[in-house]
Amino acid sequence: MNDSAKVAIVTGASSGMGMETARRFSREGYRLALGARTVEKMEKLAQSLDNPDRVYTAALDLTSPSSIESFAKSTQERFGKVDLLVNCAGVALGREPADQGNLEEWRTMVETDYYGPMALVRAVLPGMRAQGGGHIINIGALAALFPHPGSAAYASAKEGMRMFLKCLREDTLGSGIRITNIDPGITDTDFALTRFRGNSEAVGKLLEGFTPLTAGDMADCIWFAASAPAHVNIDQMTVTPTDQASPTRLHKR
Repeated sequence: MNDSAKVAIVTGASSGMGMETARRFSREGYRLALGARTVEKMEKLAQSLDNPDRVYTAALDLTSPSSIESFAKSTQERFGKVDLLVNCAGVALGREPADQGNLEEWRTMVETDYYGPMALVRAVLPGMRAQGGGHIINIGALAALFPHPGSAAYASAKEGMRMFLKCLREDTLGSGIRITNIDPGITDTDFALTRFRGNSEAVGKLLEGFTPLTAGDMADCIWFAASAPAHVNIDQMTVTPTDQASPTRLHKR
């Protein structure tokens, strides 16, 4: 193993964007710490990569402070550093108006999309400062930019994370740490299936006559931001399908 190789944490690595991001960064020579609730899927992913011995997989529940702390600590012990944190994990539950929202689902979204990523950033920041640099890339959502019905809790959590990252940029200025937020539009992953509570027919109707982003598209965008020269910080990237103008405005062909 090349101990000088960069180390990337990728959350949500058991599926979708996280899985494709892990594949991309493995091809680029990174050592990987992969976190998600479903460890078995990550272990299969690790074995499919060219250098599985360069991959560390562990359970990570972003709604659990102890899980976050344990994951960050074990990653540091395994690799001795973290050069890049890619927050891909996220969840959206339900599409009800705010007065009909499920409070437990709201809590899950706020903890997974906002508090958990903040806590993980907090866990890796001291090491990045000590080594003179690093990069934090967060996957946000187009929903954070446009108010629309049925997304009060989810959009609020994602917008909260965007502001946290803006403040983080101020707090880390001069440290060599780069901060990037990427807001994607509709992407063809299991995320939409969760949002629609497993209703595959509704997801199919959403995507009918429409070409969404793919997880591979997003992995390419993440790599673009991460591979920029050290003096270049891509603060914000908004990525949408060509036929999507906002969360609710799509052109169907």
